Amino acid sequence: MWLERLVAWQAQGMACAIVTVIAAQGFTPRKAGAKMVVNALGETAGSVGGGTAEQQCIELAKQAMAERICITQRFVSRVEGGEWVADEKNLGACGGALTVFIEPVTPEPEVVIFGGGHIGQCLARLCAAMDMPYRVYDDRQDILTPDRFPGARSLVCAPFETIGTQIELTNLSYCVIMTYGHDHDETVLEQLARNAEIPYIGMVGSPNKARVLIENIRGRGGAIDKRLYCPVGLKIGRNQPQEIALSILAEITLVCRGGSLEHMRRDWSTVS
Repeated sequence: MWLERLVAWQAQGMACAIVTVIAAQGFTPRKAGAKMVVNALGETAGSVGGGTAEQQCIELAKQAMAERICITQRFVSRVEGGEWVADEKNLGACGGALTVFIEPVTPEPEVVIFGGGHIGQCLARLCAAMDMPYRVYDDRQDILTPDRFPGARSLVCAPFETIGTQIELTNLSYCVIMTYGHDHDETVLEQLARNAEIPYIGMVGSPNKARVLIENIRGRGGAIDKRLYCPVGLKIGRNQPQEIALSILAEITLVCRGGSLEHMRRDWSTVS
């Protein structure tokens, strides 16, 4: 049952955690190998014994999901039927101890490409090569084909004015705007900026273009914050479509993985 629920939650893009009893000693409601899955809402399937230990495991699972870390915790009950507490002390004569391992299973970040032109196609192929999930949104059905966008999670053909009703975006959706016109870019940017969950909004274009679009949006009462990266991408050199795409994916990777703008190289000329 727990495995079926885990698969279903993953299909919905929900963060989950697997709680496994890895050691049990003395009186325990479940033995080693018992499992429970928990989603980000605190819903569960399976069991590691119920009671206070299980409630504490649910809270630890939420922590593991939020921080993307594995957690090992030992619980002790001093007497049979007593309260379970997180502790490393030795057992009482009639007590029990169990140790759980909590492993988060969180969705991977995705790239959402608004505009399926040359740069969009290059970016999509790089995402596919990097096993980075991606989706493409454009209003031109003829260019939204699987051969142009191999491995895309979805190809959404819809007007740029109706993003909110056509595609669901989350805190794992790293969005890049590269449509075929400034008006479309402005339309997309204004809608994405209203979605507070989106962590990153990149837009292809010059500072002058960005300034005009932002002034237009602000003039209508909209707001642009630090999530906007424009001009998008890292400074890696020339500006061919494939190089722009590489600079964009490198920037997204840096932002979502918490990287830093520095070389990993060492100065080997000073090492004897």
